[in-house]
Amino acid sequence: MFEDRRPLGEYGGTNLPVRPALRHELNPDGTLTGHPPRHCPRRHLVPDSGTFSWIVALRLHSLLCHRCRDEGHPDHEWALIDPAYDQADVEKASKAGLELLAVPPDEAAGPGRIELHLDGHAIGAVTLAVCTADRLGVLEHVQVDDEHRRRGYGRILALAAFSRLDWATGGPPWMRGHRQVRALRAVQHSAGYTWTTTLIEDTLQARGFAEWLPLPSVGEPQYCRHMLDAAARLTS
Repeated sequence: MFEDRRPLGEYGGTNLPVRPALRHELNPDGTLTGHPPRHCPRRHLVPDSGTFSWIVALRLHSLLCHRCRDEGHPDHEWALIDPAYDQADVEKASKAGLELLAVPPDEAAGPGRIELHLDGHAIGAVTLAVCTADRLGVLEHVQVDDEHRRRGYGRILALAAFSRLDWATGGPPWMRGHRQVRALRAVQHSAGYTWTTTLIEDTLQARGFAEWLPLPSVGEPQYCRHMLDAAARLTS
């Protein structure tokens, strides 16, 4: 999938920033194609100056930009993740590296959760509600532990939430959020679904995160009756 210019097995550290720059595409024959980024965040072309490797500590691929390093930028290496594809059910956690683990709601349209784990320990989470009937999604809360902030984890969690267009737990396996199906649906998530968020804290960091979110507006949640009914049953 990648052109590796140095041996696999680089240990690296767990404090690398993580970018949602890896994308998996579902092919017509059912196979998957991994698409690495074409450029680094400073727009240096990857084929000219990028090196891909494997960070054992995170269990993720990484990108090292030689031009960024030569120009003296401290952030010249990033771990890569596909927030739609790189999710597992919580009971299938490997407890190694950086993992996105999905905890579905108790019923349709109810609040679900995606957790971010590092070596088996939860370091962040996003809560969300999705209604397939009304094609609505509400991003309710994004939280990352203080000691793990400023690594891109909040963005990873938000994009992982946006890729969940359903939380079906019954029916055939391909309808239960199979990762290959998610990889395809994530490309289509902007077609027909409306996403909103709950109120954003009035802090500099929270406002900056809100401005980054790929949404027309934030802080004005739109709950449908299915979401409200599911929430009411949960608290009754």
